[in-house]
Amino acid sequence: MTIKTILFDFDGVVVNTENLHLRALGEVLTNHGINYPDDLLQNFVGKNDALLYQYVIDNLDDSYELDYLLNEKNKIFDKIVKELKPIDGFFDFIDSVIRKKIPHAVVTSSSKETLKMISDFFPFQNYFDVVVCEEDTTRHKPYPEPYLLGLKRTGGDKETTLIIEDSVNGIKAGKSAECIVFGLTTSLPRNILLNAGADKVFDSYNEISKAIWGK
Repeated sequence: MTIKTILFDFDGVVVNTENLHLRALGEVLTNHGINYPDDLLQNFVGKNDALLYQYVIDNLDDSYELDYLLNEKNKIFDKIVKELKPIDGFFDFIDSVIRKKIPHAVVTSSSKETLKMISDFFPFQNYFDVVVCEEDTTRHKPYPEPYLLGLKRTGGDKETTLIIEDSVNGIKAGKSAECIVFGLTTSLPRNILLNAGADKVFDSYNEISKAIWGK
């Protein structure tokens, strides 16, 4: 397999923040007495926070402004972000990517503010020179724009660019950008990632490394 560029999702692919985000998003709704379906949060995995809260305002409860809910979420996330850890195997994998001088980037739906919070506990910027975040595009995952911008900033070609994702929306975005997409089962089971369109699905970075480089 010829891979010349690698684009990483962030939450659930570089660090284990996905569950922390969902926890904070849900706590805001619970704290404000907003009832929501059991599957609501999972349906917005891989999308930016504003889309979830705008859905809540439009369909469930319009008592609060969007900016207020986002600020409340950030307050909670700021308190629990210290619990985050890198995804198992990430360090060994990214060391190989850097050693092989493969252009790479983070492409995330997280905001600059959230990334700054995370960087205080996990200096991911030491491993990525290129970061595409929420503010960089107007249409977010599952639309391809974030990954198309990642391609532009890294100089990658679609045919030889690998995207590593853990969410349905991220996989759809990657495939819409016409890249190779590997699913990582840190947040969702294999069958869901395959059904979303992932070319292959793996349980670990070690498996991904073997698939790309044979070791």
